[in-house]
Amino acid sequence: MVDITTKILALLLLPPGVIIVVALLGFIIQIRRVIIGNVIVALSVVALLILSLPFTGVQLTEAIESRFPPVGLNMTKEPGKQAGAIVILGGGRYTDATEYGVGDSVNQPTLERLRYGARLHRLTGLPILVTGGAPYGEAVPEAALMQAALAQDFRVKAKWVESNSGTTYENARLTKMILEPAGVKCVYLVTHASHMPRAVWAFAATGIATRPAPVGFTTLDKQERDALGYFPSIDGLYRSSTALRERLGLVWYKYKYGRMEAADATSMSTGC
Repeated sequence: MVDITTKILALLLLPPGVIIVVALLGFIIQIRRVIIGNVIVALSVVALLILSLPFTGVQLTEAIESRFPPVGLNMTKEPGKQAGAIVILGGGRYTDATEYGVGDSVNQPTLERLRYGARLHRLTGLPILVTGGAPYGEAVPEAALMQAALAQDFRVKAKWVESNSGTTYENARLTKMILEPAGVKCVYLVTHASHMPRAVWAFAATGIATRPAPVGFTTLDKQERDALGYFPSIDGLYRSSTALRERLGLVWYKYKYGRMEAADATSMSTGC
């Protein structure tokens, strides 16, 4: 089970939560210090405006996503460059997906990862491991939903199903327990580009070398590039919040699970 306290703290430390907290603090300070309180409230509004710009969100995410470029699909069959399996990380569930029948299904981010994992499977012939548990006590683990979506929507079978993890670090640790007896020491790791640095660090910290295979790079469409990227939007705030969350998450992982001494995650990721 996931520690809900950590999730709540993250919501309060990231936009828009942290901006709301600071703004409320400004209103309280206004009772005794009107000018200082007004300045804090004004800065909160400005911060919300800036972080809500799609252009800001792209700039923040590009700094993270550029660490691991897309896999060159023509490189997947080169001698000496081959991994032993494809690991697809769960990205969430679509609760009560009635159009697919009774129960839950995979959400959009998870579906994007499954699509790319299926393509890598067809290019390389490597077996697939899906990983994701039921961190909030759901009836069906996320990995089981992923397994079903792969089979039904992509006609691809997952060889291994890891269904007990609740965090990215647990994804890595429990994946190693499954793959190590099979002699797999290096994997293609499929997750979103913004999440990849934290995922690679977690896998490297648990002793699994990875070839990052990121999906879902953040881009601006033509309308945003021409004009709309400079106007606040929900999508812009989401992009900014995601970028800041991943930075905070990586710092938290290094604090909680310890720093790697011999090599960082980036150098270990090239070990295949």
